[in-house]
Amino acid sequence: MLLLGFSAGLPLLLVLGTLSLLLKDAGVSRSDIGYASWIGLAYSIKVLWAPLVDNIKLPFVESLFGKRRSWLLLCQIGICFCLVSISYIDASLHLEKVIIFALVTAFFSATQDIVIDAFRVESNEDKTQGAAAGMYIMGYRLAMILAGAGALYLADAGSWEFSYQIMALCMAIGLIGWLLSPEPEHKTVAVGNSELEKRISNKLFSNSSHSLKDNQFVKIIIRSIFSPIVDFLLRFKWWGIVIIAFIATFRLSDIVMGVMAGVFYRDLGFTNSEIATISKLYGLIMTIVGALLGGYFANKLHILRCLFTASVLVILTNLLFTYMAGEPKSTNLLIAVISMDNLVGGFALGVLMTYLASLVNKEFTATQYALYTSLMTLFGKILGGFSGADVDAWGYELFFTYSAILGVPALLINIALMYREKMLNKK
Repeated sequence: MLLLGFSAGLPLLLVLGTLSLLLKDAGVSRSDIGYASWIGLAYSIKVLWAPLVDNIKLPFVESLFGKRRSWLLLCQIGICFCLVSISYIDASLHLEKVIIFALVTAFFSATQDIVIDAFRVESNEDKTQGAAAGMYIMGYRLAMILAGAGALYLADAGSWEFSYQIMALCMAIGLIGWLLSPEPEHKTVAVGNSELEKRISNKLFSNSSHSLKDNQFVKIIIRSIFSPIVDFLLRFKWWGIVIIAFIATFRLSDIVMGVMAGVFYRDLGFTNSEIATISKLYGLIMTIVGALLGGYFANKLHILRCLFTASVLVILTNLLFTYMAGEPKSTNLLIAVISMDNLVGGFALGVLMTYLASLVNKEFTATQYALYTSLMTLFGKILGGFSGADVDAWGYELFFTYSAILGVPALLINIALMYREKMLNKK
C-alpha cells in the first residue's frame, strides 16, 4: 500500500498545484490558473467510468495479471507517457496542448485511484482498514513531496522540462508496487444471478418480455450501474442522502483554499525553492503524521467523533490563512500555519478514508468507493475553479474566510449522523 499510494499521489500535484506554478512562470493569468484547476474534476467524476473498471476485463493482460493489476498497469504507463509529453510543450506558446495532456494525465490518474482504492478495500479486513489507509496516505504524501518540493527544486535548478521528465521516471516506483502486489480475491457471482440483480430486473421489467430480462447487455448494465446504487440505498435508506451530503461537503474548505495556496505563497514574496522547502516538504511530512494519527484514532475511537473533531480543526486552520494574509512576509509564520494545516488535513483525510471503507459493500468495491471519493471532491473542484477570480475580486483575507465558512455544513451534518448513531444504539 505504501508503494501504490506513492503511485497514486505522484500525478496529482503535477496536474494541479505544481502545474499552477509552471503556468504562472509561463505568464498565465491568475484567473486562467484557477480555471485550469478544473482539470481536477476528472477525479470528481471518475464514478462515471468506475463501473467499467469494476466489470470490464482488459483483453490479454487480464488473464496474465488479474482484473485489478491489469488496469493498474495500463494507468501507470498512460501517466508516464503524458508527463513526458507535457515536458516537451512550451506552456507560454501552446497552453491548450499542456491542458489537454494534463487532462489525459488526470484521467489515467483518476482511473488508477479507482483501481487502488478497490484493491485496498478488497485486500483488508475491517480491522485493518485504518492501518491500510494510513500506509496508503503515507505513500501518497511522500509522492506529493516529490511532485511538489522535488519538482520545484528541479525546475529552479534546471527547467520545467527536466522536472517533468524526472517525475515521469519516478512512476517506476509505482511499477514496483504493481509487481509486488498480489491480486485480491473477488466475488464471482455470475452476471444477473445475484438476488439484488434479480430484484432490480423484476422491478424494471415487470411488464416486459423475458427476452429483455435475459439480455446479457441489460444484465451488465444492472450489475455495473444500478446494483451498487440500489445496494447503498437499501442499506442506509433515506439516511443515505445525508451520508452523501456529508461526504460531498467534508473537504470543501481544504479543496477550495488549496487551489490558490501556491499562488498565495508566491504573491507573499516566497520563491519556488522556499515554497518547496516549507510547503511541499515540511508541510507534507506533517500531513503524513496527521494521516497516521487519523488511521490510528479512527480504529481506536468512535469514527463520527473523529470526523467531528477533524471538521472543527479544518475550519480553524483555514482561518489561520486569513490571519497570515493580513501580515507581512514571515517565514516562521508560514511554517507554523502550514504545519497546523497539513497536520489537520492529514488527520481529516485518514479518518475520512476509514469511514468511506466502512460504507463499502465489497461486491461493488470499485464503483461504490469511486462514488464516495468522487462526491468528496466534486463541489470543491467546481468552486475551486473560481478561486482565482474570487481572490481578484475579494482579496486573500476574505477569500480564506469564505473557504473556512464552507466547512460549516459538514459540521452540522456530522451532528445529524451522530444523532442517527445514537438512535440506532438505543434500538
